[in-house]
Amino acid sequence: MTVVIDNCLPLSWTEYLRQRGHAGRHWRELGPPNAPDVDILPGPSKMTRWFLPKTSISRNCFSKAAPRCLSVIPLRLDDVRPTHIGEDVLLVLDRYRDQLQRGALITIKGRKSRLRLLPLGD
Repeated sequence: MTVVIDNCLPLSWTEYLRQRGHAGRHWRELGPPNAPDVDILPGPSKMTRWFLPKTSISRNCFSKAAPRCLSVIPLRLDDVRPTHIGEDVLLVLDRYRDQLQRGALITIKGRKSRLRLLPLGD
């Protein structure tokens, strides 16, 4: 699976993930920088893990009618550089590997994370 890094995150995430064995692509490589979440979220079907920092993502993106080809990992932190939060993100990627492959919303806030399986209930 590929981790697609949101346009709001530093480009350094791509190399950070690649150096640690994860396929990573920055949104800037894939689409226009000003694309709304509704266009970004469905994404290519093989790209199923996403970072979306500090964004207000519509609950509709995770409903039963939404595509099942993604998982989302919002980073709820002031400092979203990989040097600050990278190890915590890697722990989440490893710990929740199975859930990420099926579809999950995993929020990271500091050293804490919250898992919700998709689709979210209505």
